[in-house]
Amino acid sequence: MEQRKAVVIELQSEEYFITQTCKYAGLSKSCYYYSKKITSVKPAGRPVPGFTVNRDGEIIYDEVIIKYLKEYRSSLEFNNAGGARKLSHYLAIEQKIYINHKKIYRLCNEADILLFKKSDKQKKVFVKTRCKYSDVQLPNQLWQFDLKYIWIHGENRWCFFLGFIDVVSKKITGWYVGKTCKSGDLVFTLNQAIKNENITSENPLIIRSDNGPQMSSNRFYFYLKNLEKKLTHEFIPPRSPDPRSPDRNAYIEAFNSILENEVLKVQYYKTFEEVYTSIFRFIEFYNNRRLHGSLKYRSPKMFIEGLNNGTIVPQVVAV
Repeated sequence: MEQRKAVVIELQSEEYFITQTCKYAGLSKSCYYYSKKITSVKPAGRPVPGFTVNRDGEIIYDEVIIKYLKEYRSSLEFNNAGGARKLSHYLAIEQKIYINHKKIYRLCNEADILLFKKSDKQKKVFVKTRCKYSDVQLPNQLWQFDLKYIWIHGENRWCFFLGFIDVVSKKITGWYVGKTCKSGDLVFTLNQAIKNENITSENPLIIRSDNGPQMSSNRFYFYLKNLEKKLTHEFIPPRSPDPRSPDRNAYIEAFNSILENEVLKVQYYKTFEEVYTSIFRFIEFYNNRRLHGSLKYRSPKMFIEGLNNGTIVPQVVAV
């Protein structure tokens, strides 16, 4: 093919018509004209250098900058705040590293530590993963979570309790009490629970919930999207098998019933602070001292210790 094109070019230089030239060379005119349009296209922009030259002339590699950015993002103050512009200012003030915010954004994107984007709110809702019956044996394989309303008698208003429970050990792995409960509160509570329980991609976790607005929010979805290797979120089908049956989320529903009967029904709450103190005290008791018949009259703490030292044999829990 290349030889034929060369023949056409040579004959063209001798002022032959293109029709005759292509006929002699055995090449179609369309192929000849198409080859003339092809030009080598260089990629847009310059290649990524992999380092930054600071104002004092020091060379700072991208790996060092990403390390600083991860340290910021892992702290409580930057867990849900601080975009690329703010991080560039923090680096300049605290680390004396001067970098354009656009490069900060690129490095955050490469390190998968970008915050939730406001523009993502315009996107359509995600496809929900329906929960399946599973067999689990060890702690931190399946958590269930749900919201509960709590009435404050003295303030004549509701507050909210959000709890995560491990279905094997019955431990409350994370909880939140507040006068409101939005998707940001759910993200923060789950994030703290994941850190406290050392959830990793080597031992991924399944979390299960109903179809509440916080659980179905875009903010919660994009938070979970960054944890796809660690976490899978399953939804309870709203109409299967029975919309009034909570059996797919039975463990957290059972805890909410225990909380209602053993704590909320026996006390009169004047203020929100009294509710918070009461629940804090009960969860400490529940995780460390309260005996469970399903754990053969052990507390969650005793059960986990028994699994760790080998005195308790893991048994299959079907959920």
